[in-house]
Amino acid sequence: MLIKKPYQDLIDFSKLSGGLLLRGFLSFYVLSLLAEKKMYGKQIIDQITNMTRGEWKPSPGSIYPVLQKMVRLGLVTVYVGNVKGQSTRVYELTGLGRDALNDMRKEIKPRLKKTIELLNQHLLELEKV
Repeated sequence: MLIKKPYQDLIDFSKLSGGLLLRGFLSFYVLSLLAEKKMYGKQIIDQITNMTRGEWKPSPGSIYPVLQKMVRLGLVTVYVGNVKGQSTRVYELTGLGRDALNDMRKEIKPRLKKTIELLNQHLLELEKV
């Protein structure tokens, strides 16, 4: 029987490496992947899983609402294509989507640098004896 330690009610350590930080990048990942080529939903999920080295596999319940919102905003178009003999929705980045991706890159980079600096400070604190 595992004994629960008091601090375990404060922090869910499983989320620290299980994609908690990565989830905030979902829209960026989707636009980045679609900038490379047209894709269907499962391809996007598989590619994000590969990009995160298996640390996070987004669910269809998180991917498809983001794709639907991107279609509504004109960032992505969708059409029904034939994939392995089945009708599948295929998503493609628009010019507006490419512009949004470039803007996101400019905005995310300095914020990510600050986050990494903060995480490094936390890591140093954790390494103290």
